[in-house]
Amino acid sequence: WFLSLGHALSLLTVGAVSLHLIPHVIDSVGSSVTSASTAVAVMTVFFVTGQIAGGFLGDRFSKRWLAAIGTLMHAIAILILAYSTSMLTVYMFAVIHGSAWGLRGPLMATIRADYFGRAYFPSIMGFSSLVVMSGMTVGPLFAGFMADKFGNYQMGFTIIAGLATMGAIFFILAREPKLPENHSSH
Repeated sequence: WFLSLGHALSLLTVGAVSLHLIPHVIDSVGSSVTSASTAVAVMTVFFVTGQIAGGFLGDRFSKRWLAAIGTLMHAIAILILAYSTSMLTVYMFAVIHGSAWGLRGPLMATIRADYFGRAYFPSIMGFSSLVVMSGMTVGPLFAGFMADKFGNYQMGFTIIAGLATMGAIFFILAREPKLPENHSSH
């Protein structure tokens, strides 16, 4: 459950940014659609490099700690975005957020496989997906609601950053389960 909650809270940022990045950059930073779109391209490039790094690092270090670091990177990135006043800070957001998203990506399924094995992997992923997709669904709705209420994305993005920080804590708490001593593997 901690893995699912951590993943869901990190996806709040992904969902919110996926829908609201360009409108935020146009409205709050005052940039053009082309500049805002360039930020998406930068984010995508760093997503890909983050995935390569995540796969490499996930084979060598604790996946839950890497997931926590990636989720904290999401929180920092969305805070930078929330208070951006120039395209330079938007591009800083794009590098950090894209890297975080890529870093976390390869770890999410593999950490579940490491913890629970192959026998129950489909049912674990099925139940986990219910929780995880709530983050992807709520993120854009919450950010949009807050932007409508306050006239900009600062408050919504700031709250999402706080929730992503909680997600990092859930990843840290998600230790590998211990099987009972009398557990049979048959």
